[in-house]
Amino acid sequence: MIGDMILVDATVHGYNWTEPNWAIPEARITSQAGPGFHASVTRDDAYRLSAEEFSRDWQADELAEILFLESPIDLAVHHGTPIYDFYKDGHSATHKGFELRDLAPGRVLVYAGLNPYDGKKALDEMERLHKEQGIDGVKVYAATYAGGHTTEVALDDPKLGFPFVEKALELGIRVISTHKAIPFGPVHPAPYGMRDLPEVCARYPEMNFEIVHTGFAFVEETALLVGSFANVWCNLEVSSSFVINAPRRFGEFMGKFLASGGEDRILFSSGCAFVHPMQTVNEILRYEMPRDLVEGWGYPEMSDTVKRKLLGENLLRLHGIDANGLALLTAHDEWAKRRAALGEVEPWSHLRARMRATA
Repeated sequence: MIGDMILVDATVHGYNWTEPNWAIPEARITSQAGPGFHASVTRDDAYRLSAEEFSRDWQADELAEILFLESPIDLAVHHGTPIYDFYKDGHSATHKGFELRDLAPGRVLVYAGLNPYDGKKALDEMERLHKEQGIDGVKVYAATYAGGHTTEVALDDPKLGFPFVEKALELGIRVISTHKAIPFGPVHPAPYGMRDLPEVCARYPEMNFEIVHTGFAFVEETALLVGSFANVWCNLEVSSSFVINAPRRFGEFMGKFLASGGEDRILFSSGCAFVHPMQTVNEILRYEMPRDLVEGWGYPEMSDTVKRKLLGENLLRLHGIDANGLALLTAHDEWAKRRAALGEVEPWSHLRARMRATA
């Protein structure tokens, strides 16, 4: 917490960028691009990781230290990713979410990485994970890739998408998070648009759909969806970091989402370990909507109320989590005690200490 403001990071990942995890030669392209992308959304200071620091097999205990010792994050949502076409473990393995949850009880939700394109296999795995581990949502990607060919994975596909949504609803899962806006790897960008969402949002109003990476692209289409469907949520994974190096761009897409009625459905999301959450949180707390966007375009102000909702309250409401109960837990658990004993620390300091110790 900062003061009495609950902080929730709506997407964190236990990435594995390392070469032994590459499933195809093209994974070299995405792994080499990762550090540059990280650098583009951070400042050239202590918040920026070197390529060696970034391109690792991130572990759950490392994420916990970043989130709960180096940052005052109260709750984090670990997203597994089903990018098995590029990475053997899917890139961010779902099991790391369970490990993170075990390390920080009450502070972690887990979205399982599953691919509707896998048909019955995906449905069976969803049921197994739900029964054996308990999952809070599902993370899907918009395409799969093999042999130079991109195949769209559409949620509005009657044979694969609809049964996938219906299985989740049957199990009591009420959140599907879909990666959009940023094509992954050397694939065609078309599947990463919003085309498949209107019908599925209308057909299943009881399911909530998080559109991940909102703000990078398809801003107008996303704003239209937000204004049209009450079950559409903007997940600002990494795009929230435009507040650091491209604050005008941040204001433009935030203004569109807010003006479309999305104030209660926008989620702060760092994508940690892609970005250290504390840098983005600090910049959002200081941010003011540019005057010309307010006066010329009619965009709402970035008020304290908007920031409180964005930085935590919206995701708590999405998952029915009591804010007072969470605040009580995170003020007195072992992570709170360790953070209080440490005081303010440098970003990534625990990771860098580990790397020095093993050098």
